[in-house]
Amino acid sequence: MTRADAGSRVALRTVRLACVIGLLLALGQSSSLGQDATPGTAKYGYEIHQSVDLGGHIADYSGSSSMYATLVNVQSGTRILGQTLNMHAIAKPKFPLFDDLMASSTGYGGDPNNVTVFQMSKGKLYDFRGLFRRDRQYFDYNLLANPLVPAGVTSNGYTFPQVNNSPHLFNTVRRMTDTDVALFPGARVSFHVGYSQNIMEGPTFSTIHTSAEALLDQLWRNSTDTWRGGVDWKVLSKTTLTYDEVITHYKGDTFWRLRGLNLQLSDGTPVTLGFDNVKVPSCADHAPPILSSTSNPPTANPTCNGYLQYSRSQPTRTLFPTEIFRFQSANITNVQMNGRISYTGATMTLPSLNESFAGLQSVPGSQPVREFSVTGNARAQRVNVSADYGLVWQMSRKLSLIEQYDFWNFRQPGTDNYTQLSFGGTSMLAPPSTTGTTASTNDAYFLGQKTEANTIEAEWQAMPRVDLSLGYRYRLRDIVYRNPDTNFIPVHEHGGLLGVVLRPSHNLKVNGNVEIAYVDNAFTRISPRQLQHYQVRTNYRADRWGTIFAVLNDLERRNNVAFVHHMDHNRAFSAGADLTPDEHYGLELGYGYTSLYTQTDECYVSTPAGPVTTTSPACVANGTPYYSPGLFSAPTQYGSIGVMLMPAKRLRTSAGSRMSTVNGTATMINPRQVPGSLQSQYQSPYASVAWTVHKGWIWKGDWNYYGYGEGTPIGPTLPRSFRGNVYTVDMHYEF
Repeated sequence: MTRADAGSRVALRTVRLACVIGLLLALGQSSSLGQDATPGTAKYGYEIHQSVDLGGHIADYSGSSSMYATLVNVQSGTRILGQTLNMHAIAKPKFPLFDDLMASSTGYGGDPNNVTVFQMSKGKLYDFRGLFRRDRQYFDYNLLANPLVPAGVTSNGYTFPQVNNSPHLFNTVRRMTDTDVALFPGARVSFHVGYSQNIMEGPTFSTIHTSAEALLDQLWRNSTDTWRGGVDWKVLSKTTLTYDEVITHYKGDTFWRLRGLNLQLSDGTPVTLGFDNVKVPSCADHAPPILSSTSNPPTANPTCNGYLQYSRSQPTRTLFPTEIFRFQSANITNVQMNGRISYTGATMTLPSLNESFAGLQSVPGSQPVREFSVTGNARAQRVNVSADYGLVWQMSRKLSLIEQYDFWNFRQPGTDNYTQLSFGGTSMLAPPSTTGTTASTNDAYFLGQKTEANTIEAEWQAMPRVDLSLGYRYRLRDIVYRNPDTNFIPVHEHGGLLGVVLRPSHNLKVNGNVEIAYVDNAFTRISPRQLQHYQVRTNYRADRWGTIFAVLNDLERRNNVAFVHHMDHNRAFSAGADLTPDEHYGLELGYGYTSLYTQTDECYVSTPAGPVTTTSPACVANGTPYYSPGLFSAPTQYGSIGVMLMPAKRLRTSAGSRMSTVNGTATMINPRQVPGSLQSQYQSPYASVAWTVHKGWIWKGDWNYYGYGEGTPIGPTLPRSFRGNVYTVDMHYEF
């Protein structure tokens, strides 16, 4: 489609949208000629309120359409922007099925997010709640999984193409349904049942590596169905027992197939030499990988590593039945208790794996493979038992004791059986050998962990406006993997807790918490051996003109053992104000700062050599030549400002802006890598106006600007910056 065609289509959408809005305005003006009427009616014994928002969007953007769709994805067109229905019984209703009913929806007609909510209840008989949501997720950040093929990689007149879209692009739709019914709510014995479904499907891209990297279509369809049922029994006035049964079934039916066949063999067979050609591939016959660049498509050397066909299917089924028992009680004087115990016995099956490859795969030290097929199956179980118990004992008016015990024990045994049948060959033009080799793999795996944690905390009202708390936490983790008899890792954690609550005045409250912990072992390299967590929250609420708040959160973690040297922190500060001294104007201010930092020793192989070329004993022992400290830092700032003005009773306006910027760095092992989103800015100013044309009729207009940019070189791919304007017009009608 040409730019002229695209412009014509946008213009046509704009005209249609203008006609709809004009009609709505005309209806609003004509209705104002009649008598004023309060929206809402009384009928059939119900007070009924309804509203509908009709309008649409005009989207105008330039730059990267992929990034616009990734971050915004609002397109032009008419929409049902919103709809509500509320019914409340005010007398003996004609239809006694329900006393209250509420339905609302938004986003239908083309928005990426559609939501419908429905609620209905009848006194103490039942309470029904349902929700449906549809989300379209488009994701194409083209640096993700990109080999960054440099310009000018040429063979025999043919230039290998650069990769301009993410090899792992997503364009999926997720449909989520939730329904819950409570029977006899508030009664001594009540019941609840529910059902949820989550379906995710759509095309995505993926990759596969067998001596060369190939592009795959990933035909995605995964679904989860969950059934819930339970009973609540109020044994005593302040004691309730609850039993729940939850059954979850997961069904994964994703299928992979080869794409990107951009070359041909001399007999016309489509082929690809891979998309990661950052240097000219070498072939077994030492001839160029491209034999002819004048044919259409170019002709590839059949002795190079390449793909003629590839597919894989691995349907997965998982069943998670879970039983949960809970209780809460406050019948004992000055004592409150709650507890929970749950058991899950899950079964995961891969009934049949089927993978097939045709092409040429050469690995140093072994015979080339012309074709192979893999079949097999796998099975695993997960048995999980968890429990917790909490107690609060009010020992005196100023002193209370809190006890929290948590237990978690799971084990996950699994087995797999795979058979690979391979046929050799030296050229993709020749058929594979008639004699194949068979390799079978039978594995047994085991992973288990038992965790026990106990926290004791005392709270003391030291002064009328000062509360103090002091606590101790002990956590034990026993980790078993591979073989329960030989691989056992105990991890002991000791931690101290301190809390302070200050109330200098009735308007001001300050909360502070500190947690410091030490761990004697680590299961993974990034698991902390030392931990410090600091939190401060302040809130000032003025009597008449607004609220001011500030939050500080600092999490520091370390694992400073030899050849690991892991350090990370997550520091965040946010502050804001909501100032509304009068109903005619208001001001909102917000600021946030986040600092994410991590460092972990890492060994790597790179061709050509990466920018960090030092070595360490651990890297040499693992046979890798290079060492990197693995630095990553992403300091991010966020700011927002919003102003509301209501100069007249029928006119309400607002304007503001939201901005974020990140100025991060990372160890660039790949010399072609660029910072990308680590050094970027995103801003979105906005403005809106709402004019009450007539009682029950409100005309609304909104403008949103979206701008994304990166302050660094884009790398060997398409630019990712974009700018866009989205105009939304809406006629709101209440009746």
